[in-house]
Amino acid sequence: MRVAALLLMTVLFLGSPVASLQAAIPRSNLAQLQEKHRQHHAQFMANLEKLATDCEQKGLTEAAVTVRESIRPIDDVDHHRKTLPKDVQPEIPVSLPEQERFWRMQLRHLRNNYAQELYLLSRRVLYLGLPSYAYQLVRETAVHDPDHTQARKILGFVRYGTEWVTPFAAKMLREHNVWSDQYGWLPKSSLDRYLAGERMCNGRWMSATQEGEIRRDFRQAWEIRTDHYLVKTNYDLERGVELASSLEQFYTTFHEIFAGFFNTPEQMQRLFESSAGAPGKLQRPYIVHFYRTKDEYVSRLQRQFPQIGSTNGFYQTDERIVHFFYDPAINNEATLFHEATHQLFFESHLGRRQIAENAYFWIVEGIACYMESFQHDGQGVSLGDPTYIRFVGAHHNAINEKYYVPLREFSSMGSREFQTVPLPALAKNYTQAAGLAWFLMDADKGRYRQSLIEQLMDLYSANAHTRANARGLDELTGEDYEELDRQYLEFLATQKLQR
Repeated sequence: MRVAALLLMTVLFLGSPVASLQAAIPRSNLAQLQEKHRQHHAQFMANLEKLATDCEQKGLTEAAVTVRESIRPIDDVDHHRKTLPKDVQPEIPVSLPEQERFWRMQLRHLRNNYAQELYLLSRRVLYLGLPSYAYQLVRETAVHDPDHTQARKILGFVRYGTEWVTPFAAKMLREHNVWSDQYGWLPKSSLDRYLAGERMCNGRWMSATQEGEIRRDFRQAWEIRTDHYLVKTNYDLERGVELASSLEQFYTTFHEIFAGFFNTPEQMQRLFESSAGAPGKLQRPYIVHFYRTKDEYVSRLQRQFPQIGSTNGFYQTDERIVHFFYDPAINNEATLFHEATHQLFFESHLGRRQIAENAYFWIVEGIACYMESFQHDGQGVSLGDPTYIRFVGAHHNAINEKYYVPLREFSSMGSREFQTVPLPALAKNYTQAAGLAWFLMDADKGRYRQSLIEQLMDLYSANAHTRANARGLDELTGEDYEELDRQYLEFLATQKLQR
């Protein structure tokens, strides 16, 4: 159980023009757009199945298998995001046997056509003031047509030779650096020496063992710089690189899901129409400190935060640093993603603010608990797995133990009231917050996701009046709290919680 929020002093963000615009959008419009999305998807699946069947009839069994690999349920597309390829697609060779070239050309044609339909739909979605949904469609466009120039531009990629890379990666490559999955960015001329066991430390070459002794002192810790993060650790260089890479994948998914939080419809419109693509300015990185032991973590922070010993991780708003430590008994990455969620929302604005002081604090922690469920592997990422421990706990507490704080009462709690509830009720309230966030994000194909984002926008607004008068979910969803209670409990009761 994480109680890092006991120390959280959260704040900020944009003013409220987005929220007021999006609140005026009829919910029926979203349903109509989602139905159009499903229709396009169903036709694409039917076209793929026809091509696969044609291949089978021609004795091209392996080709049929390859075609059917693209057939995925639309809900799976949302929850399990495929990693976009780095390499530009090569031309289909004219030297291929006629039948093989034909089916490969047909498959690419179908994928590109579907991608263009998705991109055009994203423009309609954006016009109606739904930037998060528009961004989701743009990403799906790039999944099916990885070289769709406009989609790649909106997603923040630039072409560097025969690869799609970020502006930061392009800068590093131009400066003759190379990325290593073990060691991070290195001068190209240094890679072979690193692979041979040497390390550059304090301006001179030494053995990896010698460097490790120096780096044990956190003042001399390794620093791993990536597109958006600076990870400092005295645990291990390779582990630091792994965490930085995980954070980059998390950052990408986070900004896809919450695009409407970070961009007004007007800003997204300019992004769609600009020839320059996503902003290329290399911003100040998000800073993360990863300690070898809990003792070091506590020692570093206890003077400022006496309760730090009861936490697994902490986002320090004054210095804008996420702190956490190696613990073989817990999921370190879940802790990291929880605190990184606080960090990304907080640092979307320079100002310092208290948020949810008087009401709605549960969603501040609930959405961070939901984002703990982020998982990644070499093929893609997923979010909202029903078997994640927080969601299983929410189901157990509400359905089996009948522990549930009605949403009207839950929403009335500000930060102090929420965080000073005695244990074990506090732990159960965190679990309920996770479950409610899961429901609002994923139930009924994301029916209430936009409402959740709008409430977060109110709570994090730079405008004090907007924060003080943040809208409730009853207003944003058009459903009273008692109906949302009923739907949430029904949602939990229908979930399959076993793998």
